[in-house]
Amino acid sequence: MYSDKCSFIRPLPANTALDVIGDVHGEWEALQQLLHFLGYDESGQHKHGRKLVFVGDLCDRGPDSPAVLDWVIKAVAAENAFTIIGNHELNLLIDDPKDGSGWYFDNRPQDEARFAPWQHYSGAKRKQLQDTLSQWPLILQRHDLRIVHAAWLPDSINKLFQCSETSLVKQYHYWEDRFFDDFRHTEWYERYMQEKQQLNAELENEHYPMTFQPGVAHYDLLRSCHNPLRALTSGIQTITQQPFYINGRWRFTVRKPWWQQYSDPVAVIIGHYWRSWYGTGVAEHRKELFQEPPTHWLGERQQVFCVDFSIGARWRERKKAILPADSQMHLAALRWPENLIMLNNGKYYSSKRSY
Repeated sequence: MYSDKCSFIRPLPANTALDVIGDVHGEWEALQQLLHFLGYDESGQHKHGRKLVFVGDLCDRGPDSPAVLDWVIKAVAAENAFTIIGNHELNLLIDDPKDGSGWYFDNRPQDEARFAPWQHYSGAKRKQLQDTLSQWPLILQRHDLRIVHAAWLPDSINKLFQCSETSLVKQYHYWEDRFFDDFRHTEWYERYMQEKQQLNAELENEHYPMTFQPGVAHYDLLRSCHNPLRALTSGIQTITQQPFYINGRWRFTVRKPWWQQYSDPVAVIIGHYWRSWYGTGVAEHRKELFQEPPTHWLGERQQVFCVDFSIGARWRERKKAILPADSQMHLAALRWPENLIMLNNGKYYSSKRSY
């Protein structure tokens, strides 16, 4: 059903063993460690012909997003690796600065206090980076495997075929414009505008005693599923009555475990969701997301695996002078078809299904 008729969906090589790596988030040292334990050389070649697959979110928050991006771009050009767009790459493409992107955007001085020291991206190279990222797909697939950053959503995938825009950025803005037009006609529009006007900066103030804002909540809820590029790279949401602050703003929706309704026989590998490893605490707003242990497959038929183990939070450990050897945040790869989980510390585990 979903073939390469659409430039946003591309094939993976058939009959090839793969190593699918979770969100890297600028953690260059951890990526080098993981590649070493997986058996790849400095250019991304493997002596047994295995190929690397990245699930997106290569950048932001970590100390060296430029090194990670430059290495992956070269490995993809050499056909040693494949990658898709995550929500953080999408933010770069649509010029939308977010928490942890101050290594690239010049208008986020607040990021320096939280995430620095880190490497900034050369202004002279940004146009080339934009051109490269704009050519990356949203989905990689073959007969036995699907790779998407956040959510496999047939309705959203079908929307990609409905739009005549072949540019990823233009298609994003096409659907955003459609959403804003549609939202103006909902019962929540006036309430949303009132809340935005009244609160304004408080929506980004962690110390403000925030209460539930139904207008903003329904705006975020409807926006999460309306734009297919946003839905595939950020997932869909459900409303929570208890506001929480994360990544620079107050939230009134939480991520929805779409995999509970996934029943296709083809396996899906995702990142994005900040899964916790054994022995690490789970944030309150994520407690309903993962009921399974971290090594387990997800969903009704146990056909979805999240390979993101929160390496994007390692900056917090650095602020507390916690050494990498003692880190509770891991960069991981799922070896396919072996179903082995390899961590950047060299330890590996079997992925498991409950049945």
